[in-house]
Amino acid sequence: MGDRFQVYAMTFKASLQAKLEYKLDFVIGLITSTMLQLAALGFLWVVFHQASTLRGWTQPQVVFLFGLTATALGMSELFFNHIWMLPYYIVMGDLDRLMVYPVRSLPFLLISRPELHSFGNMATGLVLAYASLWKLHMPWVDWLLVPLWAACGSLIYTASLVVFSSLSFKFIGPFSYSLMIPHALLQASRYPLSIYPQWVHYTLLVLVPFGTFNYLPGNWVFGNLLSPWAVLAAPLAALGSLAAAQWFWDRGLAQYQSTGS
Repeated sequence: MGDRFQVYAMTFKASLQAKLEYKLDFVIGLITSTMLQLAALGFLWVVFHQASTLRGWTQPQVVFLFGLTATALGMSELFFNHIWMLPYYIVMGDLDRLMVYPVRSLPFLLISRPELHSFGNMATGLVLAYASLWKLHMPWVDWLLVPLWAACGSLIYTASLVVFSSLSFKFIGPFSYSLMIPHALLQASRYPLSIYPQWVHYTLLVLVPFGTFNYLPGNWVFGNLLSPWAVLAAPLAALGSLAAAQWFWDRGLAQYQSTGS
């Protein structure tokens, strides 16, 4: 087990160092991702210019959801982003090389292509989340829980990408359109789930449980929920999502056939 983790760590380190060789790409990616997050925040400002609250959520409270979502996205892009290439690898037969490494194929694939623009998403997200807590004078324990909730969010998001990308084993094609579904749902979770229809609310809490790492903790932080399950929902959802992702990956990999090239 220790040898496997050493292989994962060395692979991730080598991939990250290779990416960092292109300093201009890093700077451009950092600026672009930051500007995209700020653009979404600008739209939020427009919304609150017309309404004082969103179903009882004030602007700083919604900014907290924005921050957690951006941080979770950035963490996934940094540590687990390679899943986006799976459809192409299946078509080209490049997945064959995963079969010969003395490690588990799924985590090795996930960690071997970090994206540098992830730092912009993480930095912006953390600033937004902590700025919201500071403005609302929240206790220190809430500040300490932010990294935990964001990490759980990154695992839930990554697991959902794995589940949807596993469809590529059945419906073969070089494009990752199916992965846009969890990405769009993640972006939707930046807003309070109470503003959506009941079926969307259910989807984002149970089927693709993004609401467990931002909406439920947000309700707990701001005093709308007193149950400790609001705090524990994210870790539990992360564990369940990872188990589901591994199951879908194993079923998909069992159907994989090399191109023979």
